[in-house]
Amino acid sequence: MTFGEHLDELRRRLMKGILAFAVAFAAAFAFQEELLRFCARPYDLARASLNVDWMAEWTARPKSDEARALDLVVARLAKKGVFDETDLSELAPSIERERRLSAPRLDTLQATGALEQFNAYMLICLLAALVVSGPMLIFQLWQFVAEGLYDNERRTVMRVLPVSLALFFIGLAFGYGVMAETSVRFLIGYGDIEIIRPQVTVSSYLGLLFLLLLVMGLVFQIPLVMTVLASTGLVGPDFYRGKRRHCVLAIFLIAAIITPPDYVSQLLVAGPMWILFEIGIVLAKWATRRRNRRQDPPSPPKPAATP
Repeated sequence: MTFGEHLDELRRRLMKGILAFAVAFAAAFAFQEELLRFCARPYDLARASLNVDWMAEWTARPKSDEARALDLVVARLAKKGVFDETDLSELAPSIERERRLSAPRLDTLQATGALEQFNAYMLICLLAALVVSGPMLIFQLWQFVAEGLYDNERRTVMRVLPVSLALFFIGLAFGYGVMAETSVRFLIGYGDIEIIRPQVTVSSYLGLLFLLLLVMGLVFQIPLVMTVLASTGLVGPDFYRGKRRHCVLAIFLIAAIITPPDYVSQLLVAGPMWILFEIGIVLAKWATRRRNRRQDPPSPPKPAATP
C-alpha cells in the first residue's frame, strides 16, 4: 500500500471508531441520571454507614457544658414545681432530639461551582462511552496496525489482547463492587470529625472513583504481565516464587492502608490480589515450559541399524 492508501485506511478506521463512540455517547446521555446514580451508589452506601457510626460516637460522648447546664436548670425548675411530670416526659426527648440533630452528618454530593454539576454529567457520559466503545476503537486500531506485523506477532497480539481486555473489565467490576465503598468510607471517615467536617463535592468523588477503577483494572493485569515476562525469558517462575513472601507482605500492607481496620475488608482486598499473583506464577510456569519446548525441539529418531 502507498502512503496515501495508508492514510485513507487510517481515516476509514478512525471514522468507524468515532461513529461507535458517538452512538455510545448518545446512549449514555439519554441515561445520564441513571449513570450518575449508579456511580454515586458506593458513596451513598459509605455515607449511610458513616452517619450511623458518627451518630453512635456522638451520643456516646459526654455532654457539653451547655447541655449539662441545661439539664441542671431543668432539674431545678422541676424541683420548684414549675414543670409537672407530663412536661418533663415531653421535654427530655426534645432535648435529646436536639442533641442528635447537632451530630455531624455527611450530606449528599455537593456542587460548589456553576459548571460542576454539568461537568459531572458530561464526564460520566464521556467515560461510559469510552468503556462501551473501547473494544470497537481498539479493534479498528488493531485492524490498521496488523497489516504491518508478521504472522507470529499477529498471533501473539490476538492471544494477549482479548485476555487483557477481559481482565481489565473484571478489575473494573471488582473495583466498583468491592473496593469503591470500602475506600470511600475509609478516606472520608479518616481523622477526627470535630477537626474536619467533610463536605464531598461531586467532582472530587468522581475523580476518586474513576482513579480507583482504573487502578484496579491495571492491577488485574498482573497475571498477564507475569506470563508475558516469563514467555520472553526475562523473568522466570523461580523468581516469582522467591519473591512470594515479599509480595504477599506488600499486598496485605496495601490492603491495611486503604481499608478500614477490620479483617473482612482487608481480606476482600488482599485476597483477590494474592490469588492473581498465584495465578500469575502458574501461568508463568506454563509459559516457561512452552518457551523451552520451542527452543529445544525434540531430536529426530535415530535410523534403525541394518543387520
